[in-house]
Amino acid sequence: MKRIVLAFGALALAACGQSTRADDPGAVCQRDGDGATRIAACTAVIENAERSAEERAAAHAERAAAQQEAGDVTAALRDFEAALRLDENNAGALVGRARILLASGQLDAAEPLLRRAIAEHESGEANEMMGQIALRRGQYDDAIAYFDAALSKNARSAEAMAGRARTKQRMGDLGGASADYDQAVRFDGALADARAGRCWLDLNEQRDLVRARNDAEAAVAVDPRNVEAQLCRGVLQLRGGEWANARASFDAALAVEPGNPTALFGRGVARRRSGDNAGRQDMNRARDFDDRIGRSFDEMGVETY
Repeated sequence: MKRIVLAFGALALAACGQSTRADDPGAVCQRDGDGATRIAACTAVIENAERSAEERAAAHAERAAAQQEAGDVTAALRDFEAALRLDENNAGALVGRARILLASGQLDAAEPLLRRAIAEHESGEANEMMGQIALRRGQYDDAIAYFDAALSKNARSAEAMAGRARTKQRMGDLGGASADYDQAVRFDGALADARAGRCWLDLNEQRDLVRARNDAEAAVAVDPRNVEAQLCRGVLQLRGGEWANARASFDAALAVEPGNPTALFGRGVARRRSGDNAGRQDMNRARDFDDRIGRSFDEMGVETY
């Protein structure tokens, strides 16, 4: 997981005259390295009564980032909240807490935190996440503006570039979307969202399907729970007659989104084409969600029967 508060924490922890030796807890807390070591160093800063509220807030935010990287989202949220109690405008805590809320679909809860991070710190990451919120709400012009603002802060932000690509794709600007996806992948070849988005663009336009398959495989390798990547790979596997592989891809997508109609229909096709006529049940369930799903698979070049 990308570190989201290192720069903010470094500034605060170095600002108040404490030791700058490499082994000082404040220095260890805010640098890249072993998560347990960073957590212990941040804890030492937090529990040191001689440290300022600003320093302890920065240490809470840094410890939260380390906990989030380790997969302990609950502990990370507690630390981000503690940081904001000590310093209500701590940039790392605003952005970090908002990112967790956004990942869980709590757009309305994340938005005010991001607006504060933009107003107080002109945060590029906050603009990128506001772009994601606008995109999910279908506010495409706003999304483009936020992604552009994020790129003005960091021209090599793969996340912002991929978000802008996805927005352009939704707006029908396929040339612009393709250029942005290519750039995002150049910036970060391991960004699953960029790889999955470009896979779907290539698949829907029936162009470089070899690249599309490579993108899907790369995205799934990085993030097996990326539903779009699993779906794109599954459709390409259906096109190639890889029934068992396709079923595995669609099963992986359904484990994350049990009612996903593309995954249900695709799994049904894979089951039927491999001799399991009960696959028809999956296909019928998918049609209950989306009565155009069969036509969509036809348009993607899949022989469903």
